[in-house]
Amino acid sequence: MRVIEREKQHYEIVEVPYGKVYSWRPERIIFECDCGETLEWEGPVTVCRCGARYTDVVRREEPPADDETLHPWLHEYEEWREIKLANNLKHEYYGFLEAEDNG
Repeated sequence: MRVIEREKQHYEIVEVPYGKVYSWRPERIIFECDCGETLEWEGPVTVCRCGARYTDVVRREEPPADDETLHPWLHEYEEWREIKLANNLKHEYYGFLEAEDNG
């Protein structure tokens, strides 16, 4: 068996008209069987067409992912929150409640 490619776990970010969509992509390992077949690691057991069973496709021990990898939206959220606080913006629902109390 020979490992061809490793892709770390990450979020795939797609821009849409009203924001972004974050899709989680788990770790992906592409490897070659001894018979020459290319396989993608899919969990505890991956079986080749030739009958070879791979249970020992080892994940590389890596340091824990940083916040940017696990939560790529945090930076944008913090910017939005600071602007909101600086401009004293509130949800429209609270304005409705205040109007009722004063009315």
